[in-house]
Amino acid sequence: MSIKRIAKLANVSIGTVDRVLHNRTGVSKETERRVLEIIKETGYVRNTTASRLKLASLKKIKIAVLFPEAKHNWNYWKLPKKGITKAVNELNELGVVVDEFLFFDSTSFRNQADKIVLDDYDALVTVAFFKEESNVLLQKANAKKVPLVFIDTEMDLDSPANFIRQDSIKAGMVAGRLLHGLVGETGQYFVVNMLNDRGIHANNKQRESGFRAYFDKKGIQVPIKTINYSMVNEFEVTEEMKIWFDSEGPKGIFVTNSKSHLLPEIFETYNVTNTSIVGFDVNKSNLKYLKKDKINFLIHQQPRNQGYAAIKGLFDFLTKGDAAALNLDIPVEIVVKENVPSSK
Repeated sequence: MSIKRIAKLANVSIGTVDRVLHNRTGVSKETERRVLEIIKETGYVRNTTASRLKLASLKKIKIAVLFPEAKHNWNYWKLPKKGITKAVNELNELGVVVDEFLFFDSTSFRNQADKIVLDDYDALVTVAFFKEESNVLLQKANAKKVPLVFIDTEMDLDSPANFIRQDSIKAGMVAGRLLHGLVGETGQYFVVNMLNDRGIHANNKQRESGFRAYFDKKGIQVPIKTINYSMVNEFEVTEEMKIWFDSEGPKGIFVTNSKSHLLPEIFETYNVTNTSIVGFDVNKSNLKYLKKDKINFLIHQQPRNQGYAAIKGLFDFLTKGDAAALNLDIPVEIVVKENVPSSK
């Protein structure tokens, strides 16, 4: 069913039907009622793809992406970027373009966010690392009616927000169950977190909470020690850690970020034995040690899919008003060497 056919059935012009579809003025109530009735009876659905193809050369959909710098300490962020690139390639003919902005701490996040807000972007994708700055950005985006999607990390903000992420509490509880199965109740447990300039990353903190909650809910009393290290430095073993690791009993290490691959070599250097490691993300470095049985389990939060889903969801919202895909809960997927996902 075309607009032309609707116009013919309603005995009005194509322009009148277009005004009704877009809620524009200049149409009498009776004519509007008749057109809407025919639309309902015929099951007409506006072809938003065709509309976008016509508009693509005239009006681009500009989306800003604000991510951490993807240097060696941040190679995780190359993965959602790949998903974003895939989505943009699919939507390129429909006029979707993405500009990338980078930050490395809370100050640069705030400065880059301010630049984005001043420009006329139609939507924004970023990560909620810093609560104060994320609240300010959300407030400004809401004021300009610019849809904003946070990926990777969810936190409580002052206003309702859109998140495409994995439930970090559940992921931590899954890690607890996995390590408990390997280490039992006679060993020691360690949680390794990453620090930014505001402290422990929000999702690292949530994952540790979930990890501890698993043992609490089971009524299992085991020693759990926390190790925090700065994201700007490589992981180093302190004298206190050497004492912790110097026992012969089983040791379970939960790395709440993508840096699990740092530990096997360190453990070998310090002759730390009887270790089991659970970490996050299927980057090349982690997979190398997973395949060698130096890392036991990886929790996959599908970062490529998060980036892809954010762009596609925003496109659907901007073109169809469909907000269904702006909030997604990524399943907790457990990866072992036998089921490593394809790198494509």
